[in-house]
Amino acid sequence: MLVRNAEERDIPRIAEIIIFGKRVAYRDIFQDDAVSFQELQVVSLARHYNKDPKLLGQMLVYDDGIVKGVINRRQGQDAIEICELYVEPFFLGQGIGSKLLGQAIQEARQQGVPSLYLWVVADNLKARAFYEKHGFSASGKTAVVEGTDKLELHYVMQAGQQ
Repeated sequence: MLVRNAEERDIPRIAEIIIFGKRVAYRDIFQDDAVSFQELQVVSLARHYNKDPKLLGQMLVYDDGIVKGVINRRQGQDAIEICELYVEPFFLGQGIGSKLLGQAIQEARQQGVPSLYLWVVADNLKARAFYEKHGFSASGKTAVVEGTDKLELHYVMQAGQQ
């Protein structure tokens, strides 16, 4: 299987994928190079996961010999939150994000969890189109991204749909 549970040996790649994914997704939206290139650091994130490997517990990776994508989710009683979904920028457009999200949806169905949800930056049009293509829709709830004037949109999907 190409999608599997994350393991401690994956931490360096997970950190790279998340940091570079965030830079690619958000630099143009937030236009804050201090955050993009000083706060967002691969070594710091890897250190964070190494200190508490239990954080990998709800994370899946796409691994075809190279870890190319990661999805992190948080399971609640009646919903699963998609916290992060990033694909190595060099491998975008190859269906990796779809496979990761599909696995999370499939697991929700198998576990009888009725819905999945996530928050997406309103200006992140590529991500919004991706999630909408996979059955998510805006619920109408919004929140301001802390420390900015940007809005996040709450997206939800019923696990029985797609």
